[in-house]
Amino acid sequence: MDATPAVGVADDAGALRERLAAELTAAVVRAEKRLGRAVDRAELARRLNVSPSSLYAYLNGTTLAGTAVFDELLAALGVTGAQAGRLATLRDAAETARRLRHGRRGTAGRAGDEPPAGPAPAAVPRQLPAAYPQFVGREAELRRLDALSAAVADAAGTRPVTVTVIEGTAGVGKTTLALHWAHRVKDRFPDGQLHVNLRGFDSGAPVEAGEALYGFLLALGVAPGAVPAHERVAAALLRTLLTGRRVLLVLDNARSAEQVRPLLPGTPGCLAIVTSRNRLDGLVVREGALRITLDVLPRYAARSLLERLVGAARLAREPRAADELVDLCARLPLALAVAAARVAAAPTGSMNFLVTELRQAQGEAEQGQLDVLGQADADLDLRSVFHGSYALLPPPAARLFRLLGCHPGPEIDDFACAALAGTAGPPRAQLDALTAAHLLRQQGPGRYALHDLLRAYARELAGGGPPGEARAAVQRLLRHYLAAARLADRHLEPWHPAAPDAGPGDPADPADPADTADTADTAPAALPPIDGHAAATAWFDAELTTLQAVMAQAAATGGLEPYAWRLARACALHLRRSGRRFQRGLVHGLAREAAGRAGDRAAWCTATRQLGDAVSRLDRPAEARELLHEALRACRERGDDEGVREVRLSLVRMYASTGHHERALPHARLALARAARTGDPLALADGLTAVSQTEESLGRPAEALEHARRALELYERLRHLDGQAGILLGIGRCEQALGRPAEAVAVYDRSLALDRSLGDHYREAHALDHLAGAHAALGHHEESRALRARALTVLEALRHPDAAAVRAKLAATAG
Repeated sequence: MDATPAVGVADDAGALRERLAAELTAAVVRAEKRLGRAVDRAELARRLNVSPSSLYAYLNGTTLAGTAVFDELLAALGVTGAQAGRLATLRDAAETARRLRHGRRGTAGRAGDEPPAGPAPAAVPRQLPAAYPQFVGREAELRRLDALSAAVADAAGTRPVTVTVIEGTAGVGKTTLALHWAHRVKDRFPDGQLHVNLRGFDSGAPVEAGEALYGFLLALGVAPGAVPAHERVAAALLRTLLTGRRVLLVLDNARSAEQVRPLLPGTPGCLAIVTSRNRLDGLVVREGALRITLDVLPRYAARSLLERLVGAARLAREPRAADELVDLCARLPLALAVAAARVAAAPTGSMNFLVTELRQAQGEAEQGQLDVLGQADADLDLRSVFHGSYALLPPPAARLFRLLGCHPGPEIDDFACAALAGTAGPPRAQLDALTAAHLLRQQGPGRYALHDLLRAYARELAGGGPPGEARAAVQRLLRHYLAAARLADRHLEPWHPAAPDAGPGDPADPADPADTADTADTAPAALPPIDGHAAATAWFDAELTTLQAVMAQAAATGGLEPYAWRLARACALHLRRSGRRFQRGLVHGLAREAAGRAGDRAAWCTATRQLGDAVSRLDRPAEARELLHEALRACRERGDDEGVREVRLSLVRMYASTGHHERALPHARLALARAARTGDPLALADGLTAVSQTEESLGRPAEALEHARRALELYERLRHLDGQAGILLGIGRCEQALGRPAEAVAVYDRSLALDRSLGDHYREAHALDHLAGAHAALGHHEESRALRARALTVLEALRHPDAAAVRAKLAATAG
């Protein structure tokens, strides 16, 4: 089959006619070879109902045959199929070039006719649909678009064609922004505005570029019969007609760069705005397009949109409900519009009712948020709108999107995505497909998020996936987070023996439920690159909210409860060191609930003790005392002497926080006696520390110092940095109490260095405060105030109540 020639309508009309004449002559020769005789020109003219002279003019290129006559001529010569299409395209290009050369609008199909006597005015299309009247926000995006159009206006004829792509997830307001801005600047494009909805994500077939070209060419004044049949020729004609003109093109809902490329102008002065749910990298790379990516509305803009939709008076009557509705709609403009339509059509008070309905639907698998926000019209129904993007995903990416519905946290990293997908490493291709479709947003390197309504849609898809798929994904995810948390915890506390990453978390724990999961199709997942103390701290900081969410998920899922308390233990040290008192209480509360639901008494005792420690730090001593005594009784009932020892140490800390040191001392001595019987050096060091700190608080610094030095020696032998930092503070206080502030300064400096290296902000603040006191005793008052000011800054950052006492000390020395 012959290739279609690359025909440009800007080619010289005479040259195109010469090419056409040569092609027709070749067709006559082929016909004569096939017939075995010469073609009778007179007979051929009669068949075509034209004069012999006209036929000769057609064949030698002096006149163009009309389209109907030309088609009959090709049929008479036996030219069919692709070859006939190629010659018809060449005829159309020659006709277009002739009319452009004369500056006339000729009559298509009558090539022998003369052009009209006078020039016809150029067509000025005005195709923009109406703008959305309740447009809000997007100030930064509008500024970028304004700057772009101003540059096109100022540099017309000197800068290349400009293309802008507005991308974002379904329902985020891409078309709204494009049309709002297009109406605002349409006067800068006096030669017209073209618009087409390419329907790239509708349930039916998208609009082909050829169909869109046909509409554009008609709008620009090309007669229907003169529109080239071949897409490339039609695209070339569009570029020709746009040359020297100032036209704005809005190409809405594009699926791909290939769908858009034939519709782009080729010369300066015109501007094309493309909207798409997909990331159109091809236009950015090849056409140099400016990319504007839309996220959900900022909170102020989302509330403003709701106000415009339902009215300021109504919003003022239900302000709290309005704020919550903004969040429940994930600040997605389409969802807010649907919610507002429901509120506006209902009686007063309906916003509160809708908020209650949506809140209840958040955790429901059957009638969820997407049902509450559903609409009969497919272009307004959130589920249908999201499905338009989901249906176009490759199967592996579609599966990962479904499984993201099993992840409860606000963000997820690529290693957790690997666990969900059951791959050995991060599923880069699937993640790229999801971000390209704007079904997933990349927050930073290796970190991703999707808004609440997309998560609800993914969760719904996961529930309807293959049997067992969702539960297996949840098990892989929990196993991944537990392994990563234990790895990070080991880097925070390297002197402790390593816990296994799978299987029983402690000797008293039941078998890990992950061990019984069906993992036949699952590759061992890679862990994040946590290779030191700093990396471990950074990982915990990034993942704590997610870890709390997956603990809650495990605690509420039958058979998976052990993950909740194991994750809580792995997070405990970081929570304490970083001063996250409220999160610490929530995490250990979840662990206790999960252990109670699962009937695991050993895990329940540990979680209860850790919750008591956390509650004590929240200045709730009565609750802490009740929890710790409850744990003490349970450990005694179980015959768990080691558990009893740990609870006694917690009681020492609790009583010390309330100033009841005389009640703390018996528990400290009993813990030390238990450690002495077992000979465990770490337990012995902890017991000595407890006794030392209590004696110091009771005003016996010499006895306290003796116990503290023995504890320090054991901690140093074990390379237990956390223990060293803590007991050094005690030693410093004893030295200061014994009238040796210089020795105290040296000890406090050592403790402060360790606290900073460990990232223990709470103890760092107290080391600074004690160091300030020792310097004041030495007469270094300026140094003392500077140290105390730094201590106050740390405590205020932690929002810790101890900041009040330090602030008072600082105020007392201000003069």
